[in-house]
Amino acid sequence: MIHKASQPASQAASQPNANDAPSFAAPRRVGPPQSALLVDDDKLMRVVMGDLLRERGLRQITEAAGGLAALEILQRLKPAPDLVVCDLNMPGGDGFEFMHQLAAAGFEGGVVLVSGMDARTLNSASLMARFHRLNILATLPKPVDAAALGAALAKLA
Repeated sequence: MIHKASQPASQAASQPNANDAPSFAAPRRVGPPQSALLVDDDKLMRVVMGDLLRERGLRQITEAAGGLAALEILQRLKPAPDLVVCDLNMPGGDGFEFMHQLAAAGFEGGVVLVSGMDARTLNSASLMARFHRLNILATLPKPVDAAALGAALAKLA
């Protein structure tokens, strides 16, 4: 074990290692996004959104039916996806809580928020996500417009 010279070995061993904390930092890359995590409790919406993303060139798409499941998946995905597409209203860990956890873990990829909720709720979610320093590409109402999704993805290229 290597210890800092200014720190006794007993103190160094008791401090948590920064590498032990979950990190969902997406790798820095050039070009359009290639991978995404879809988080939505509605299976049909995951299928439709997955198709839209594939039509726009994304090759690796992982699905989660809620925020808690998405966090578990993100802990296993290495590297982290370039993009997270997240519904706001889900049972078992809603999109607001998921965004908080995503930010706490240092996710650096793009985030697209989608919801069937009103425009005011979408705006509030966007403000909260920006407060947490997430890279919000768009907040889109359901059903998602393909052109609006394409414009959001272009921000990552």
